[in-house]
Amino acid sequence: MPRPIEFMNRYRNIVVNFEFDDAAARVCRTGSATVRLNKYFMMNWMPGTTEMTHFSAVSAGSAKDRWFQQNRQRIQTAAMGKGAPEDYGLALQWAVESQKIKNPSQATIQAYFDQNLGIDCSGFATNYLVACGKLTNSVSTLQNTGAESYFQPAKAVNDPSRVQSGDLLVLMRNNVVVRGPGHVMVVDSYFPGSTPGGNMRVVEATAAGGANPKLLDSMYSIEKINDKGGAVPCMILDVKRFNMPASVAVIRF
Repeated sequence: MPRPIEFMNRYRNIVVNFEFDDAAARVCRTGSATVRLNKYFMMNWMPGTTEMTHFSAVSAGSAKDRWFQQNRQRIQTAAMGKGAPEDYGLALQWAVESQKIKNPSQATIQAYFDQNLGIDCSGFATNYLVACGKLTNSVSTLQNTGAESYFQPAKAVNDPSRVQSGDLLVLMRNNVVVRGPGHVMVVDSYFPGSTPGGNMRVVEATAAGGANPKLLDSMYSIEKINDKGGAVPCMILDVKRFNMPASVAVIRF
């Protein structure tokens, strides 16, 4: 089972193979580029939105192309910001083969990646759980699982000493899960007690201004522990992330 930070690094090392014409030698040669996912992307299905424009551009293909049809759903999943690392590789491969990327090279493939593709928080968390065998690998699971759906008090960790790698952090506000959109993160490591620079390493895809790239690992500081009881449905941690306060529930699958 990969650690969250190891799984994140797969998104930073996506290999795309391509062919190009060597005009001087008058031959067709093969090459490859290793690119990284840098951007946050949350799908918006309203016509005319920037997100819809990018989705349509990335996922458009011919019904007559067998390779595209075999990989269409995985390309669409990546175009929605919900893909596994391999899905982004397929989307970029299709962009090269369909000449959405002309003159493919390390620079042009990375530029296309940055302009058209990204991942949202539940896209990363869901794919991580699938990679760990904790969720079913299905199109429905990958494309339709939102951040707030991970708030399941029956699966909450209510003892701060038991927080461990692979646990999810779900964003809360006033003891209620944040919705529309919510946010979910993955714990990579936790150090009980106060530690300079923070005591919890977290991996997440986020639109937060302090995050660059938008899929990254960072240190959180736990400021306060709110125990389960009364109006508090499960243990809620008050944390500082990107120098801003937030509250999270810890959920384990």
